[in-house]
Amino acid sequence: MDMPYLLDILGNENRRNILTLLSYRPCYVTEISEELGVAPKAIIDHLKILESAGLVVSYHDEQGRKYYEIADNLRIEVSISPLMFDVSVSRVEVRSEEQKTIRERYAATSGALNALKYMSDELQRLNRSAMELRETQNSLQAMISEVTGMCVELINQLAADQIEAEILYLLIRGPASYEELADKLNIPEDEMKGELARLLKKGIVTYRKGLWSIK
Repeated sequence: MDMPYLLDILGNENRRNILTLLSYRPCYVTEISEELGVAPKAIIDHLKILESAGLVVSYHDEQGRKYYEIADNLRIEVSISPLMFDVSVSRVEVRSEEQKTIRERYAATSGALNALKYMSDELQRLNRSAMELRETQNSLQAMISEVTGMCVELINQLAADQIEAEILYLLIRGPASYEELADKLNIPEDEMKGELARLLKKGIVTYRKGLWSIK
């Protein structure tokens, strides 16, 4: 998925409001228009954009009315710090064994009210677990930012110029080929080879199996 395009789509308040409404239930155009106070034509245009991006899908009911609903479980994470900007997107799928366990517990519960009570308790438990994971993730992100800052200070001591610093900054994130480095820094591959050769001679980087890394 084209990340800049996705962020541009979600940057529109009306489209975010449409997704919020669809997260509760499938809706048709007139219903969305009345709920949000936005003209039907504008809603249709927004839905076309969301549908083309794969965020929503449409279907017709028995009366031929066209409904829209969210297409899939999608998780988008944006991390911003003084030393990092990262956006990731992943599709969230329930594993078959987890789905089987939940459905078996649901089937074993007698009566709609008891089933609702059980599922409500289960949902609250899952939300608490998700909150704990987010807190752990936040703690890890803070540590990543701290260690990254230390790496940048060391890189500034070791690098002879800005290009060397940018190469080392990429390599602290993991090994890379010279083609990847040249592409990310938008410099010719021959020039990148020369820069890496100088860093290799200084003993700062190493080359193994087609990949460059911090020595």
